[in-house]
Amino acid sequence: LDWLVALLLAASCKAWSSVVRGRAPRVASLAEQADSSIDTTTVHATDMSAPIPLEENGDAKTGTNKKTRFKVAIVGAGAVGSYYGARLHEAGHDCQFYTRTTTTAGLEEGGGGLLVTSVEGDIEIPSRDYQVFNSTSEMQPADWVVVALKSSSLHVIPELIVPLLQPTTRVLVIMNGLIENDLVGMIKETTNDTTSPKGQLGCCQTLYGGMALICSNRLEPGRIDHSYAGLLSAGVAATSSLSPEEDEAAFRRLFDGVKGVPITYDSNLLRGRWKKMVWNLPFNGISVAMGGITVDQIVNDPGLRKLADAIMDETILVANTELAAEYGDDGDWEPLGDAEKDQMMTLSDGMGPYRTSTMLDLTNRRAMEVKYMFREPVKRADRLGAKVPQLRTIVTMIEAYQRKYGL
Repeated sequence: LDWLVALLLAASCKAWSSVVRGRAPRVASLAEQADSSIDTTTVHATDMSAPIPLEENGDAKTGTNKKTRFKVAIVGAGAVGSYYGARLHEAGHDCQFYTRTTTTAGLEEGGGGLLVTSVEGDIEIPSRDYQVFNSTSEMQPADWVVVALKSSSLHVIPELIVPLLQPTTRVLVIMNGLIENDLVGMIKETTNDTTSPKGQLGCCQTLYGGMALICSNRLEPGRIDHSYAGLLSAGVAATSSLSPEEDEAAFRRLFDGVKGVPITYDSNLLRGRWKKMVWNLPFNGISVAMGGITVDQIVNDPGLRKLADAIMDETILVANTELAAEYGDDGDWEPLGDAEKDQMMTLSDGMGPYRTSTMLDLTNRRAMEVKYMFREPVKRADRLGAKVPQLRTIVTMIEAYQRKYGL
């Protein structure tokens, strides 16, 4: 997942300087790249999954400064899921990890466990503490389920998360693309939920859409390199909570005190998704359409830079048209505009030879996130009558690569 937007969203945060630390991004050559709560006293049906007090600073005697220790299931132990899961583990939460590999043998090489090298400080979970599974049915129900898979795997998420859910479980799906409409429908179909009103799910408390703005690479099984950023943004896709404030507070409590994970909350998830698209569509798109080039090659070529600028304009046009259609011209939403575009282009100028996630998928011949990151925005533009000729051409080229290589 791409770290550029992390810079944009965190630029106003004083904490951002501690993330940057004056270091340039380190990018592992063609490494696998990027494939969050409620402080409750409610006791679950099985008390082995109930949240328990977590003493701040490890002082179990004072009875003060208590936080809540959650049972967290990380579904997708790749570059992104492993990083956030390791940080939650470091903060004292009880984390289980699901990996899609067919065997854990690779994770046991060299002593096993999980090692995350990071600009925010390394994390090592030794094998005795690393709870890793090949099937979510073998994992315990969780207070939080954090899904970190690519949108090309959207269809498998409901089946994976159902064994982990309770009525009070909150689910954070960290993923690129305009996914929420389809994901909610898939979950309802899998759970035979025919009675929940629109915007609610009967199988869990809240479903959040998450955007990981991070430069993280999976170097080998059990080894992750986090080289830049880490900002995590989320908003609600479906909820049974009594108030929006409750959902925001729950998300913030999960990451309270978690090192290396600055967070922001989007009260309007649709706008948040489109805001990230303002970078994803031009830079992921052009990097693939050109056969696999880096960001510096885009911003330093006059023609490609102009093309990126045009795709940003088209993305903003579709975004604002959809937001107006959804909430009304006079609704409570803020249009995207030149400020977002100018900041992203300026930040791209300093990115260097960064390989976007979709470019890595192309060059490694892995499934690309075409449907929800590229095709869906064009479909919405067509439905809304927004003209996007440059974006349409880029998407056509990406789909040609997809067919050629079976991605």
